[in-house]
Amino acid sequence: MLLAPGVNDTARGLAALVHTTDRNRMLRRCSILAPLDSNAYLQLGLELKQSGRFEEASHHIRRLLILEPANVDGAYQLANVLLDLNNPDGAKSFFLRTLQIAPRSGTARNNLGLIAFENEDFEQAEEWFRAATAAAPGLAEAWRNHARALAKLDRKTDALEPCKRSLMMEPANQTACMDIAGLLPTQKWAKRTISIDPTAHEFYNNMAVFATQNPGRKGVEPWLRRSAIAKPEHPEVWFRLSADAGHRSDSEAVMKHGHRSLFISDSYAHARNNIAFALLGEEKFEEGWRTHTRRLETPEGREILRRFAIPQWQGEAIEGRHLLLWGEQGIGDEVQFLTLLKHVLRGVAQVTVLTEPRLRPLIRRSFPDVVVPDVDGPGGEVESHHGADFHLAIGDLPHRLQLFCGGEVTPEPWIIVDPARAKDLCAELQARHPGKRLAGITWRSAAPTGARRSIPPALWAGIAGVPDTALVSLQYNVLDEDMAAFKAAGIQVDTSHGVDPMQDLDGLAALTSAMDLVISPPNNTVHFAGALAVPCWVMVPTRPDWRWGLIRKDSLWYPNTCVFRQETDGDWAAVLSQVASNLKSWTNS
Repeated sequence: MLLAPGVNDTARGLAALVHTTDRNRMLRRCSILAPLDSNAYLQLGLELKQSGRFEEASHHIRRLLILEPANVDGAYQLANVLLDLNNPDGAKSFFLRTLQIAPRSGTARNNLGLIAFENEDFEQAEEWFRAATAAAPGLAEAWRNHARALAKLDRKTDALEPCKRSLMMEPANQTACMDIAGLLPTQKWAKRTISIDPTAHEFYNNMAVFATQNPGRKGVEPWLRRSAIAKPEHPEVWFRLSADAGHRSDSEAVMKHGHRSLFISDSYAHARNNIAFALLGEEKFEEGWRTHTRRLETPEGREILRRFAIPQWQGEAIEGRHLLLWGEQGIGDEVQFLTLLKHVLRGVAQVTVLTEPRLRPLIRRSFPDVVVPDVDGPGGEVESHHGADFHLAIGDLPHRLQLFCGGEVTPEPWIIVDPARAKDLCAELQARHPGKRLAGITWRSAAPTGARRSIPPALWAGIAGVPDTALVSLQYNVLDEDMAAFKAAGIQVDTSHGVDPMQDLDGLAALTSAMDLVISPPNNTVHFAGALAVPCWVMVPTRPDWRWGLIRKDSLWYPNTCVFRQETDGDWAAVLSQVASNLKSWTNS
């Protein structure tokens, strides 16, 4: 190189021999010495991609494509770099360009299928994967991906053949074995994955997933422990043990394994949230609220985080100042935490609340001195702070106010309904059910964990049979099959009030205020009843949400709410029998 510093071949040859940093420098020199050498741009782009410098890699590969627009390697590799840059639309366009240049490319089709799969367009993904296997029959990955797409389309029988084809090409491929295990009702193939590589912890996790189908989840914990032995340095394995301990209502193990996860990686936010909820469920509020303040550090939490160019309120005295509160959880959570707003208003000159559109009419009526602007949801940028001095996520109010752990704050019902609407609904219901007490009910949750909080209609027969009681639906998204099931059980539920509890929260509040009693598993309706001070009986499953505690029969948040608890997983019959018995006494009182 010293003898011929301007010779391009010398720089390129040396680049093949030296360390990554020097190799990048040599390849850059190649591009300077021979600016029309497309191969140098490709090599440099691939080196930069390998180093994680995706923007630079994209720049150099684009220079290649300027020189040679039909360069198939350039189009394909640029598409891969755009995927690294989280630009699937751009990647898709260059994979399609790859196919224009090389129509038989199976890898391009496979990657187009992966983009569709990631977007949950499983039909499109299945077409691309099937085309990839036709174009490149020896591409084992395409066969595996085709099987997965078919499985997502509930075509598990069809998925077996491509899965087996993949395994024939790569007999020692653990992923292929695990895919077959997921398609067949046997653990044989799952165990085979472990025999291939006993140190691969993710496959022990897969065995644990299979074990969740066993009665009482038998075998889940042993498989998770084997995963932790295989890879003890991974925070995820300890988090999974922590989550499993939650299923067993073992709060001590939840915290022990969660702390182990955080010891390995303090940024593992899901483990911290598990710990926070376990502490709050045990009513260890001081530590629980402190841990809870970091709940938005999860990937999901960062998406709803709002950013302002003012300091966060840390609990210091702010008499005469302006506080901006912003909602960051579900409707029920916001209704619950707003029970602390009356106390906040006694200590500040002005409060602004950012919340979603469905809640705004209620908050404006209930707190006429509070500003509730019409704003969009969080967009990741610093946004207007509406003249406030401090801001705070509404879920941090309990920590700042030392709720239940030394502070003097007590949650207070806050919802004020539209009086005319509430009066009309009440009159209408009383006219349809003269002389009867009105019991508002919900029975189903569509949330991801809603199955544990859903009660089959037939089980309500005992409650419906209590004399002088009329059941009124407060349920959102009432399904025809729900009403058919009630009818088949001889149960009458009034759904004729015309309120949509999902979209019309102002109407839900007015309707709930007309009830003499609300009976429901834990959901938004329970929080509305509590914030209205309407008597409410909430029926919680085993391992309930943190806000209901572990053993108490009352609610710390809502003074007129009683808690009825499942003793055995899935056994709602015993709970509803107890509720029916109490309802008979209540109607006679």
